[in-house]
Amino acid sequence: MRRRLWIALSLLVSGAVLAGLLAATFTPETRAYLGEISIAPLLLAFALRAGSVFCRVVRIAVICRGLGYTVPLSSLAITQSLSLFAGSLTPGQVGGEPVRIHRLSRAGLAVGDAATVVVAERVLDLAVFTSLTFTALLAVRHLWGYLAATVLYPVAAFLILVLVLLLALVVLVRRPSLANRVIGGAAVRVLDRCGRSRRWLRFCPGSNGAERLAERIARETEIFAASSSRFVRTDPRALGGAILASIIDWVFLFSTASALLVALNLPPSFPESFLFQGILQMIAAVPLIPGAAGIAELGAATLYSRVVPTYLLGLFVVLWRLILYFLNIPLGLLAAALAAREEGDPRVGENL
Repeated sequence: MRRRLWIALSLLVSGAVLAGLLAATFTPETRAYLGEISIAPLLLAFALRAGSVFCRVVRIAVICRGLGYTVPLSSLAITQSLSLFAGSLTPGQVGGEPVRIHRLSRAGLAVGDAATVVVAERVLDLAVFTSLTFTALLAVRHLWGYLAATVLYPVAAFLILVLVLLLALVVLVRRPSLANRVIGGAAVRVLDRCGRSRRWLRFCPGSNGAERLAERIARETEIFAASSSRFVRTDPRALGGAILASIIDWVFLFSTASALLVALNLPPSFPESFLFQGILQMIAAVPLIPGAAGIAELGAATLYSRVVPTYLLGLFVVLWRLILYFLNIPLGLLAAALAAREEGDPRVGENL
């Protein structure tokens, strides 16, 4: 029931904002332009999005193999689709990580190893995403004056925060005892609060077994730290493959908007579009509204008003949001149906 409410809320808010944008920018020129949309670049935009998702599936497979696991690509494709679906319906896209950890653990990975896969993905994403955004920022100095009045300083703060988080993660991986104290200590405090407060108890059922859970957290934290070190040190090919898949993934993802610009017979504006996509990814990461509904649309309209004529702006944002957001929902529902069918297959979850 709650899932349906999140879907309805995100679709309602996003649809209302998109309808408002279309109404505000739809002119006779827009109507005349509808017949001029190029089909090939439009199909390319869909293909780039599909290629981005495929790269993420391949990356999970490569990281799993680097840790000594072989998981079928079909199962990983379902996992990635469910992750995108969950991320689209939770503020800040935070729902995707637990889904991937759960699915990977059901596929035969230890929970600590599954967490290692997800953290490795996020580290690679942050590193590649930050590099692309920073490079694009340097390439569009002519927009700094405009951006300074809107998003330049938040973007700089976000990039600094990413760097700090990456450094903190390196320290935790290199010092498992510190990671155990930090993660285990936080878990114990939450469980202690749950045990003393009826209001908090509903958020963590089963807190009566706090000692056993704390021991399991400590064990999985050690597995996570050991797996992270093993992945980085023992299989450089896996690390290189994961990095390459991450680079192609983000290039494809950021290029989707440029393909849509070409479909509207506009210049691709690669540097500007890459920077705008980076900023919009930062906006989507802020845990405010599921799927950044409403905020993403208004942010895209504000940023792309620099390179897209007003009479095409609403149409562009609708196409961009359709490919990068709305498609996640039917794909996620299809993946959920396939996952449910997987439950009856005894071969699922075997460590081949």
